[in-house]
Amino acid sequence: MAPTISVIVPVYNAENYVGRCIESVQAQTYNNWQMILVDDGSKDKSLEICQKYADVDDRISVIHQENAGPGIARNTGIAKASGNYVVFIDSDDYIEKDYFQLLSKHDEDVVFINVRDVDEDGRVLKEDFMAKNKNLSIETILRRQMTGKIDWGGGKKGLEN
Repeated sequence: MAPTISVIVPVYNAENYVGRCIESVQAQTYNNWQMILVDDGSKDKSLEICQKYADVDDRISVIHQENAGPGIARNTGIAKASGNYVVFIDSDDYIEKDYFQLLSKHDEDVVFINVRDVDEDGRVLKEDFMAKNKNLSIETILRRQMTGKIDWGGGKKGLEN
């Protein structure tokens, strides 16, 4: 059976773009995933929007917590993750439809991807080539992902080996 990917999305006051993030995951060509949306005490309609998606897609779950920051929200999501792999996506990000398909072809502990920052019109603002992190330890990579020092990436769950 294909491995399950647990997608963890910390959400804070993201009502203007969280729907696009969720829909980019729903549009994946690889369908064996679960999405954990962690509403981190949003003051806008983010929680309501997330819940609407969860109500119609049983692969999506929503957790609401008092505002504690994105690192704590990611940790909350990790605690609920049941997949073989964990991927962190920010609520204002979206992914290409074959992202999970490409990730599923790897069995490494950490997979590096390149990130393209684009504006609302699709113009590239910057690109980040994640391979520069390839010599870091798994623990360092995950710690930096959870604290926002590494913007993007996927890590294999259960790295305590």
